[in-house]
Amino acid sequence: MVCVLILSVAAGAVAFVLVLRLWIVLWSQNITPRKSLSLLVVAGSGGHTTEILRLLGSLSGAYSPRHYVIADTDKMSADKINSFELDRADRDPNAMNSKYYIHRIPRSREVQQSWLSTVLTTLHSMWLSFPLIHRVKPDL
Repeated sequence: MVCVLILSVAAGAVAFVLVLRLWIVLWSQNITPRKSLSLLVVAGSGGHTTEILRLLGSLSGAYSPRHYVIADTDKMSADKINSFELDRADRDPNAMNSKYYIHRIPRSREVQQSWLSTVLTTLHSMWLSFPLIHRVKPDL
């Protein structure tokens, strides 16, 4: 019974904070159009990076700077991102002014890692990603 009460209070507090945040965002009178929007892209390893880059290929140069977040042990994704950005600059002369950055965080789960220890490494990755998001402050 006490657990249900605690969970209900916690859920109510979360709902209140979300509604308050939504109200602040929707009723903000400080909307100014921008020429560009910063974009945060979390790239996975292997084929997932290729998939996300294929999607990004259709975006205009207005999404700049682009901030890519990859695992600190993922060299292949960094190479793919650099190649993609160089090709993009070659295809579009206006893209020469667009910027991109590659940020690295610890991988939340390594191959063959036990599921029990995954909880700790995931929390560690999340803990290090919060300052990155705060520093970058992406629009999307």
